Amino acid sequence: MLKEKTFWADTDFFGLLGNPVRKSLSPAMHNANFKSLGMNAVYTPYEIDEEGLPKVVPALELLRFKGLNVTMPLKQKIIPYLDELDELASLCNAVNTVYWKNGRLCGSNTDGIGFVHGLKEQGRYDPTGKHCLIFGAGGAARGVAFALCASGVSTITLWGRASGIERIQKLASDLNAYRTGVCKVQSTDLGELPALFKANELIINSTSVGMAPDTDATPFDTALLETRHMVCDLVYVPHDTRMLREAEARGSRTLAGYWMTIWQGVEAFRRWTNRDPDVEVMTRTILEHLTRPEGTQK
Repeated sequence: MLKEKTFWADTDFFGLLGNPVRKSLSPAMHNANFKSLGMNAVYTPYEIDEEGLPKVVPALELLRFKGLNVTMPLKQKIIPYLDELDELASLCNAVNTVYWKNGRLCGSNTDGIGFVHGLKEQGRYDPTGKHCLIFGAGGAARGVAFALCASGVSTITLWGRASGIERIQKLASDLNAYRTGVCKVQSTDLGELPALFKANELIINSTSVGMAPDTDATPFDTALLETRHMVCDLVYVPHDTRMLREAEARGSRTLAGYWMTIWQGVEAFRRWTNRDPDVEVMTRTILEHLTRPEGTQK
């Protein structure tokens, strides 16, 4: 697509900062959207480490960058270079979207917002008043957990490996500071999982378990699932993880990880441009790439 693009003096630039980013689907998704809307704009990936931020960020305005996405390992590292964070980015202490507002460089976190939108829109599931079990406590879990809190989820239970207990306890503490008592249960004990599945309806895998190339793995024993469960995977390569396939076989409702990718991109575009994107084109582009025989990674 980039080879066909003609750049003019008034072309608007958007991009993705992080490392690695070469296999990201974001450029294809956003460039297809720009083309559909007739925008003179282009989105490109840039492999940048922390050492490059002092050079890159001050040059953004001069080089006509209208917005950025930020991925690992820069979601926290970029914060000192920004003038302002929105509430969710502040709570998560992580930024995935950078945009200009009134001459100020602002940071947002649209991952959790994107997840909740997909949960409601494609999953046809309202988390309000529900009890949620999240596997993992990393950056993705933080964004999703705080967005669920803001959406009115009743309780959030965290489960993870013993090696991650500090992150689990930190996320639980931050969630309870945001909303008293929302996260009373944290566990690293496999033996507690049957009771936790009985106590919760919304099940979310925020870990990398099941991601290519380790596609035979699942984050838990899917025999614990029932028809009343809503099972969500944040992994989207492969787009139909073993966990989701087995959940469907047991009669559970499911939500694939690519919906969060699509809707976080929608929310990012809105912040960059103050307009709505072509969601249909963005969705079609993502699905075309994910269902190719050779596969594509984020």
